[in-house]
Amino acid sequence: MTLEPYDPDRLDALSLRLLDVCVHLRNVARTARDEQLAPVDLHDRKALEWLEKLEVWAIEAEANVNALVMKARGTRLGRTVLASESRQSR
Repeated sequence: MTLEPYDPDRLDALSLRLLDVCVHLRNVARTARDEQLAPVDLHDRKALEWLEKLEVWAIEAEANVNALVMKARGTRLGRTVLASESRQSR
């Protein structure tokens, strides 16, 4: 797997693609319901596998970002404390 940089705009674009997929599935459900169709046969094994992997990937990405946030906050707090101590020792 290759690590790719994702800025907020790229994450938003990916999120919108996922929402587009959801819209298609909701349209299928609505149409089937409105037309009172019998259950539709779909090959879903691969889609469900991909979805599970995507869920795990998203949870891991969220955890990684949260860890980076905590590290950045700690760094900023450390700098603030050091600057404050430096000013007090003058």
